[in-house]
Amino acid sequence: MKSVSLKESFPIWVAPTLVVFAVGTVWLRLAVVRTSYEITQSEHQIKNLREEREKDELKLASLKSPRRLEGLAKAKFNLSPPRADQVVHLR
Repeated sequence: MKSVSLKESFPIWVAPTLVVFAVGTVWLRLAVVRTSYEITQSEHQIKNLREEREKDELKLASLKSPRRLEGLAKAKFNLSPPRADQVVHLR
């Protein structure tokens, strides 16, 4: 019986092909990790922007409140409620 050497059992193109597949697999895995990181960062940024928008909406609501505006009109502009003859009713 003749012993078969490793060179005879595998064609020469197998080793380079395995190296190419290994490098490709590592490259794809790194791309997946990088993309996952970018998605996580984007989600974090979206969360922060939503929180900031909610704070701005609350601030806007407080600035537009009738009670605040009435107090501002009295204190800063020395205004008072209108007299009956100053009110104009629209139909």
